[in-house]
Amino acid sequence: MTLGLYDSERRYRRRVWTGFVKFILFVLFVLGVGLFAYQMGIEQLKGRDAGLRDEVNQLSRQKGELDLFVSQLQEAARTAEARANDLEQRLQREVPRGDLAQLTQAAAERLAAGIAPDRLAFVISSAQNRRNCQPPETKRLQPSTPIYKSPNRSVGFAGGTITVIGDGQSARDGAGDSVGWFDPTAPLTLHITPQDGKETVVTGVLPLHQSVVVDNTEYRFTAAAGSRSFIEITNDRCAYP
Repeated sequence: MTLGLYDSERRYRRRVWTGFVKFILFVLFVLGVGLFAYQMGIEQLKGRDAGLRDEVNQLSRQKGELDLFVSQLQEAARTAEARANDLEQRLQREVPRGDLAQLTQAAAERLAAGIAPDRLAFVISSAQNRRNCQPPETKRLQPSTPIYKSPNRSVGFAGGTITVIGDGQSARDGAGDSVGWFDPTAPLTLHITPQDGKETVVTGVLPLHQSVVVDNTEYRFTAAAGSRSFIEITNDRCAYP
């Protein structure tokens, strides 16, 4: 009986120690796994921190490059704006406007027509407000219309050496029908032809103004509305230039 009881106690202690050793081994295993996981987490955090630092450094470099690029663009914009202002001021100084623009256009047209530059310069330098002119001459003219061929559609000036012919549009009565006389509010065409010279044609609404030069004499014509069916043409004859 004593021997059986002793064996039972010994087996019991063995089981206890075995269980205790297993528990210690399990605790050590868990601690080992935890320590390994902790170490892996630390390494991952270190790697992530290093990656974030590299990304921050890369973003910082990119920001510096963008700041430099923006600065260059701003400088280029300021340079372009200054150049545009200079060009605008130069344009204001050099491009003719108003009366000067009209004179420049007229000079360009005369040069394109074959007038010698020295001749054109002489005419411009010789021009003056006070002119040597003859008393004006005024005559009546009855323009033709599409439905009426006027026998008085032409008049002569300067002793018949210059002929002026007028053509107009038909006026309309209250019913809207065309009548024989011309409409003074519609465009009128004048044909000014010097004897043995080139015809000059001018079209527009009255009053009309046109000048022609013949043998160092300028003939300035002004056409204005007269009594019904007629216009009055006044010719000023002045020495040219």
